[in-house]
Amino acid sequence: MTSLSPAASRGRIAPQRADGRRRRFLRRLTVATGGGMFLDGFVFACIAVVVAGPAFRRDLGTTPLWLSMISASTLVGTIAGGPVIGHLTDRIGRRRMFTVDLSLFLVASVLMYFVTAPWQIVALGVVLGFAVGGDYAIGSPLLGEFTPAESRGSYLGILEILWNVGYVAAFSLGFLITRSDPDAWRWALGLSAVPAAAVLALRHGLPESPRWLIARGRHEEAADILTEHLGIAPDDAEFADEPTEEAGAGAFRALFQPDYIARTLFCCVFWICIVLPYFALTFFQADVLATLSISDPLLTALFGTCVALVGAALGWWLIDRVGRRAILITPMFVTAAALTAMAFHGHLPHAVTVCCFFLYLFAYGVMSILPGVYPLEVFPTSVRTTGMGVSAAASRIGAAVGTFLLPLSLTALGTTPTLLMTAGVCLAGGLTSTVLAPETNGRSLARTGGRQGHEATTEPHTTRTADTPAAHPVRKA
Repeated sequence: MTSLSPAASRGRIAPQRADGRRRRFLRRLTVATGGGMFLDGFVFACIAVVVAGPAFRRDLGTTPLWLSMISASTLVGTIAGGPVIGHLTDRIGRRRMFTVDLSLFLVASVLMYFVTAPWQIVALGVVLGFAVGGDYAIGSPLLGEFTPAESRGSYLGILEILWNVGYVAAFSLGFLITRSDPDAWRWALGLSAVPAAAVLALRHGLPESPRWLIARGRHEEAADILTEHLGIAPDDAEFADEPTEEAGAGAFRALFQPDYIARTLFCCVFWICIVLPYFALTFFQADVLATLSISDPLLTALFGTCVALVGAALGWWLIDRVGRRAILITPMFVTAAALTAMAFHGHLPHAVTVCCFFLYLFAYGVMSILPGVYPLEVFPTSVRTTGMGVSAAASRIGAAVGTFLLPLSLTALGTTPTLLMTAGVCLAGGLTSTVLAPETNGRSLARTGGRQGHEATTEPHTTRTADTPAAHPVRKA
């Protein structure tokens, strides 16, 4: 494709003015998209900190089975929300679904305050997870489809950092509320309604993805958006190579065809291996830390969320500098080693066990920014949100299994076998990533998502070609 539309004749925009317009728009889009990630971490922490309190368990009469169901409810919702909303988004557009899913989240968040039985929390948790799954499928692809290749990792990494920020903020607020008044757990449970309303307002007026419009053959509309919101000419090389390829009813099937099966497998497996141990351990980390003889497990857990956030900040700083593979493979093996050491806590000094716990959280934080980056880079525009949704759903299946089984495993098997199993998951993730993880750093989405994109980028990225934008100085997000 040599031109997006006749709009190319409208003239060029002054480079400085265009860069300023693009930065302002991308900042707004980053905050609006990152709000969904913030809400995911926020609602997960709200439920986790409330469930840890004795007043909640007493008032609702929860049993270990109900606690397992509550812990897994948002994850189960994500399993359905990711593929369903992701597929709809590939078919009818990013913009419309971006508002619908968050409106659903807001309603369920408000209702959380009024729960009177465990089954109600489970039901609302599923609805919240459904909306969050949809936001996973839409948010990262939408932002990635607007951002330049040389700084795409930095912009998308911010979204994953905001997940950790949301978790820390909610855990801190919930901790203060339940510590000051244990009977005020309803306020902590319904807190997510406040940021949800703010993020919904931020999303008003956002445009459709120009890449999605190009893929649908709507070149004139794409040209108008590129000119108005990004300040670039509609025939800009960064978008001119986007193929026209509409998403059809066979988008799910396409993910498991020879062209894309390796990418689908990689995205599902590495994401599962990152979140399964983390969600299980952090949701019940107060219980896990108590078995490790930590004097104040809830306060230690709060500090641990901050350690994970520091790791995520480091991963964000590195992603466009050293590439994707380096900040996935090494941290994956580090988490496996740290959890293995924790499993033998009875044979180690107490301080070493605590340090290993924090090392696990730090290494997790470093690689935690990649689930929002890799899937959108390896799938083409026509099935990008479907691929993102399927990958998110697979990760939540793993996380739901982990959070459901962990309290039962602690009771039936004990701490050592449970931690060794989580370490095994991390080890499997490291081995899989070593074989399948591509290096997509600095390459255009049309190139990394093309039919030959994955095979061409499975080796570590050591050289630049003339068409690789990363040869230019990296822009700060």
